[in-house]
Amino acid sequence: MKYLLFTLLFSFSLQFLTAQIHGTNKWEFQTGGSVSSSPAIGSDGTVYVGSNDSSLYAINPDGTKKWEFQTDGSVGSSPAIGSDGTVYVGSNDSSLYAINPDGTKKWEFQTGDGVYSSPSINPDGTIYVGSFDDKIYAINPDGTKKWEFQPSGEVSVLDPAIGSDGTVYVGSSDGKLYAVNPDGTKKWEFQTGDGAFYSPAIGSDGTVYVGIGFWDAKLYAINPDGTKKWEFQPSNGVSSSPAISSDGTIYIGTRGKLYAVNPDSTKKWEFPTGGDVSSSPALGSDGTVYVGSWDSKLYAINSDGTKKWEFQTGGYILSSPALGSDSTIYVGSEDTKLYAIYTEGAGLANSPWPKFKHDNQNSGNYLNVTSIKHQNNIETPKEFSLYPLYPNPFNHSTKVKFTIPETGKVDIDVYNVTGQYIGKLLNENKTSGTYFFIWDASRMPNGMYLIRFKSGNFSKTRKCLLVK
Repeated sequence: MKYLLFTLLFSFSLQFLTAQIHGTNKWEFQTGGSVSSSPAIGSDGTVYVGSNDSSLYAINPDGTKKWEFQTDGSVGSSPAIGSDGTVYVGSNDSSLYAINPDGTKKWEFQTGDGVYSSPSINPDGTIYVGSFDDKIYAINPDGTKKWEFQPSGEVSVLDPAIGSDGTVYVGSSDGKLYAVNPDGTKKWEFQTGDGAFYSPAIGSDGTVYVGIGFWDAKLYAINPDGTKKWEFQPSNGVSSSPAISSDGTIYIGTRGKLYAVNPDSTKKWEFPTGGDVSSSPALGSDGTVYVGSWDSKLYAINSDGTKKWEFQTGGYILSSPALGSDSTIYVGSEDTKLYAIYTEGAGLANSPWPKFKHDNQNSGNYLNVTSIKHQNNIETPKEFSLYPLYPNPFNHSTKVKFTIPETGKVDIDVYNVTGQYIGKLLNENKTSGTYFFIWDASRMPNGMYLIRFKSGNFSKTRKCLLVK
């Protein structure tokens, strides 16, 4: 009897351990249609993903359904999560939806045609999204239109990216990359050979990297002033958006290969997949590169270009992966399923642009901060205050804490030591109280920064030193 009990316990333990081997299935969630939308992960671990069955799904970390939100058209747009937990997603019914964390509709914004573009979110709450009516829209947090920008070509399925200074970068099928100021005016345009753009990625020095599909089929590096830095010509057409590692390596998919390109435009290595690379790469904290392919496989590739493992799904992979902090990677498939797969890493890499749309919230924003939290106090604060940042000096992230004695608008901006504006961390109305958030500066270069707090007639600036 003791031997039998020992055997059963050993067998169960072996199965449990085997189940958690990297590259094996943790769970799979069945939707009602193909999943080309790239998942987003909320602060509580909820996974959000769209499906061709016209639904946005919220899935618990254990793979059970939390809720489902029904639109009137297919959802190929990848959801983005705001600082307050609002989920934004586009639909083929010509609407951008804002959905509360409980699955109820907050508002919807009507464009002139279908929305397959994935929205990006600025720290001030502005949402940017492209539409089949060939416009990019800037939408206020309350769902009203801020402005619209009309390029000379189509921006129907192109996903905007936001630089540290608030510049919005979006490509067009007329072969141009547009840089649009936060007020909706054109900053510059960059002319490529021809073809449709994939979503741009932004490096730590402000360089914009973008791949061109079809005719031109190149990876371009563009300076912040709109001039060409360099171009890289792979042996076959570009088929994904880029990702950027902490050492500046750019990873981009093509028809049958994943390329690693050095910051000087020379090839580092290439990895052959079994089909066209159909998803954008995602970088793990341990240096692993994850990418999906038309051969229905998700590949895990070592930083030296060798294969670590591969995972077989039931259909081709158009969804770009998201990496949870619990070592789970999430990816959708044409076979109508979202897969959760065990990995050996510990979440997303701390790099300038580690995945499609920059982060697990799919913010598309170089300067992305965690949600603002209210700190409960017995008494209402008697005065405005910006506390000293902690830790300071800091490595990667620091806590920004402030108090306001009355309801009002709060602006918090970042400047470098010379006083040059870097970006906005907060621009919201807040009731009286004490608040804090974590500024993740892991994608910023080392140096001294100035954090400027302003509310009403009160203004305060604190210095902080980033040392990585």
